[in-house]
Amino acid sequence: MTTLTLVKKLGGEVKELKNDLRQMKQFLFAPLKDIEGEYKDAFVKKILGRSQNQARLYRFTDDKSFLSHVRSKK
Repeated sequence: MTTLTLVKKLGGEVKELKNDLRQMKQFLFAPLKDIEGEYKDAFVKKILGRSQNQARLYRFTDDKSFLSHVRSKK
């Protein structure tokens, strides 16, 4: 084979490797989705606001007490 043919072949292989690497990066670094779904923006803002309030501490004994606290209007 001539040098020009080898360079073209090598160039094609490099292009294919770059494409494979790009696809692997997209797969590996893609954000994972939560199986429970997305949280509503209003819920996130409410919880963040409550978490930054250092004056109050809450202790939840079960899921019902947590949900009643989250759903309360303050």
